[in-house]
Amino acid sequence: MITLHICPVFASKFSQFQSLSSCKEKYEKIYKPLGTLLFGHPDFKFSFYFSGLQLEIFRKNKPEFLELLKTLLMRKQLEIIGGGYYDPIFPLLFPADRSAQIEKLSLAIRQNFGPRPRGMHLFADSWDSSLILTLDECNMEYVLLDNSLLPPSRQMLLPVVMSDRGKTTKILPVSRDFAPKKDENPADYLSRIVAAANGKLSADVCGDTSNIDSETYLTRMVVAPFDEENIAPLLEKSWLDEFSAMASERDDIRVEFSLPGVCARSSEVFAKGYINSGISPDIARWCSVPYQKTESAGGHSTNIYGYIQTYEACRSLYNRMIYISMLLNQSRGDKMRKNAARDKLMEAQSGESFICRSKNEFEAFVARQMSYKNLTEAEKILRECSSFKESVTSYDYDGDGFREYVCRLEKCDVCITQTGGSIFELDVIKSGGNYVDNFSRIRAFDGIDDGYFRGIFVDHIFEEDEAAKYCRGEPCRNGLFSTRRYREVSFSSQKQEILFEARTKFSTLDQPILLRKKYSVNSNGILVQYIIRNEGPIAVKAKFAVEMNLAELNFLGSDYKPYNFELVSSGSVIAGTSDSACHLASPGGIMENVSAMQISDVNSGISFVFTPNEEAGVTYFPVTFRRRNIDGDVVQSESRTFVSAFVWDLDLCAGMEVEKSISFALSYARKQRKK
Repeated sequence: MITLHICPVFASKFSQFQSLSSCKEKYEKIYKPLGTLLFGHPDFKFSFYFSGLQLEIFRKNKPEFLELLKTLLMRKQLEIIGGGYYDPIFPLLFPADRSAQIEKLSLAIRQNFGPRPRGMHLFADSWDSSLILTLDECNMEYVLLDNSLLPPSRQMLLPVVMSDRGKTTKILPVSRDFAPKKDENPADYLSRIVAAANGKLSADVCGDTSNIDSETYLTRMVVAPFDEENIAPLLEKSWLDEFSAMASERDDIRVEFSLPGVCARSSEVFAKGYINSGISPDIARWCSVPYQKTESAGGHSTNIYGYIQTYEACRSLYNRMIYISMLLNQSRGDKMRKNAARDKLMEAQSGESFICRSKNEFEAFVARQMSYKNLTEAEKILRECSSFKESVTSYDYDGDGFREYVCRLEKCDVCITQTGGSIFELDVIKSGGNYVDNFSRIRAFDGIDDGYFRGIFVDHIFEEDEAAKYCRGEPCRNGLFSTRRYREVSFSSQKQEILFEARTKFSTLDQPILLRKKYSVNSNGILVQYIIRNEGPIAVKAKFAVEMNLAELNFLGSDYKPYNFELVSSGSVIAGTSDSACHLASPGGIMENVSAMQISDVNSGISFVFTPNEEAGVTYFPVTFRRRNIDGDVVQSESRTFVSAFVWDLDLCAGMEVEKSISFALSYARKQRKK
């Protein structure tokens, strides 16, 4: 007779944004009745996965539930599965960070329940073969993995044994087909799993089965995933009793509830195989085209790296996380501060920051900013470990094959790219946020294709009619230099200077234009110097614009306040907010004769001051980025940036050049004394 071991596992989709009232509501609706059901059915086996944050909430607000689970563990009726404390995406982490996440959660499980976990749950089923070494080091005997990631020949309802560099682990397939569907009666559920088990038995078992009796050979196991949507049938006592009675009456199959750890240790038949890097099919279908579902994308052929390459904002956070991890691993400061920095780093590694799974409000931007803040906090602690010195280094920061320039300053970290020669990341130490966490507008969602990344010091050269469209925020041909890859002419780490140059052909006459751009970095800020040269035989008349894009970090917050800005124009101060657009205040869309501009984030008290070497026109307007929710088809606002640009008229004769420069500095608002 076929024996099928079903291992029910409940892994709630916990979000760090859930309110305490929401957690209490979920407890009353799911966890409390489930605990009561388990206590009243000693023969029914069940397993839970909790993130570290969930355990913290239960320990503070529902300690009686943890005591109940401890009792069930002592009855060997329950298993608590391990993983990463902050639900990280393990393949993205350094080995030291992987082990730290696992050990932190394992310690929390031991403190609350006693036994150490022996199995692993992976966020978004993100798998990579390099995890086998980490699992071995952390004494993890098995890992749960979505059945769709296994090759078809290994989908045999058996544990899969996989080895890498002399280390071995067991992979337990998690089959969604083996969880009861909503409103599915026990008879239909039993018939469905029996048919699936009979179909899988036709596959050959890998390995020598000559010394295995037929009863062992016919034993199969499967992990059935339960979540908040399909747990309802199981919470009904009558459903469970009826299913147990029906299963005992069948003479073609024996169905038993079991625990994943027991099955992994007691199984005498395994499927040997190699599983490629992969990710949950729910995520894999979004990896091919940004914000578009592609059903043909299979989980076995798509992994987390494909996802972050598709979504530039996720890749930027990953680059920042790797950078802070390297700083931490290279730090030789005192151990206590280093451990405190690692705690902040682990908080920033939450998988929710890289893959947002929200259905109600698209919280990806907020999640990323929380990670950026934790990463900046980690760096702030590391700076205290040893004497900090400002520096400018050059290496391939984002893994695109070209060098980027990382400026570590007292008030901020600045990253400069050769693409557009612009600043693509600005992490302010005081606020902790990345003020260049921006996107490019996409026609499918925003009605306009930008065609370039909206950073700081993005350069454009326009014809007169295109400049007018640009100042109104309307579709126009991009300003040529914004999409160019600038060539490094010279770089000096000692002088903290970077010199770029780029060439383009302007207007329908293909007039050759040379732009030289020099960054000079010091403790007071950054000075950007431009030299624009007409290398053509005839005169050039154009508009030269230098664009700044500052992300509104609190855009989705309940206490949202727009940024304030002030322009010094002809000795007068013009004030406004990031809600306003210049073309509504000025018919031409440009404020003339501006000698200074200050943009202030009133939420954090950070001000950004831009000062040109000579008076210029200034245009400004907000840009809202709209995207499709990853769990549905709703297109909604994800973030917003405030666009401002200095604009100069160019009138260059053949062979002539002109110089422009802009200084950039940060300032902190002074705290007012209490009266």
